[in-house]
Amino acid sequence: MAFIYCEDCGWGQDDFWDKNGYNPFRQDIVDDLKENLFRDKIHMDSQFIEEHKIPFKRDEKGPYVRGTDLVATELERTARSVRNMCIRTSEEWDQVRDSFVCPKCGSKKWGID
Repeated sequence: MAFIYCEDCGWGQDDFWDKNGYNPFRQDIVDDLKENLFRDKIHMDSQFIEEHKIPFKRDEKGPYVRGTDLVATELERTARSVRNMCIRTSEEWDQVRDSFVCPKCGSKKWGID
């Protein structure tokens, strides 16, 4: 896996995908979504909740979200990631590394994590 980002403007995309490895629909990710869908309370870090603008409530244990709200947020994030994915695999990156320009600013200065 690798995350590419523009060193000039900060544009970035999801880690490279692999059909049989990491991808947004890897079975363990899908299984977590299905499990969370039916949970009434998921206690979470308030910073994560605020950053992702998930509706929440509080109880004696702290802030919590409904499973449906968390799953919807994750699916929305995944949809943005899929739409934003310009270079899907490391093999694709190897083919276009020298010619790929940032879709936001046109730079060719890339960082990779």
